[in-house]
Amino acid sequence: MQTSTRLYLLPAFAALLSLLAGSAQAALQMLDNQSLSEVSGQNGISIRVDLQATINKVSWVDDGSSISLRNVKIDNGCLSPTDCPNGAGGGFAFGPAKLGLTLPFFGIDLPTLQVDVVQNAGGTQQLQLTLPDLTTINQQLIDGGLPAQTIKVRVAADMYVGESNLGNLEIRDITDIHGTIRVWGH
Repeated sequence: MQTSTRLYLLPAFAALLSLLAGSAQAALQMLDNQSLSEVSGQNGISIRVDLQATINKVSWVDDGSSISLRNVKIDNGCLSPTDCPNGAGGGFAFGPAKLGLTLPFFGIDLPTLQVDVVQNAGGTQQLQLTLPDLTTINQQLIDGGLPAQTIKVRVAADMYVGESNLGNLEIRDITDIHGTIRVWGH
């Protein structure tokens, strides 16, 4: 009985999906410069980067001598629960570096990079690239008696000059970052 019921429902389900898919499709159109200039809407995008990578070797060679980083790892550095406490008695799991900042309780959701089109005082449009303002947020949290937030990131590698190992390099956890870059033509 179950098999026959499934056989009857399958065509109805397929028809429903085809109706829903048909109404959700939109055609893409080629736009020339004039048509594109008439398009209005949101003037920016937010980019969130969660990054986990392994790079075998990054090197710089000059006149036969070389400096290199080998076994490069980019991740959140949470190798054990004590490395990355979550504030609730546990820890974050090992995984990609989350380069933006999200604090849902405070309504904070900052992207890794925000890209906007802005106008300067002279009316010229500029492309503005903005990093998350972790410095200001952390100062406000500290002033309110709350702990500072950290963007969990680790970049670790072995350092070499030629074939001689100098040791290890590790960069961990960003607590202060902010900045804006503006680009425009003239």
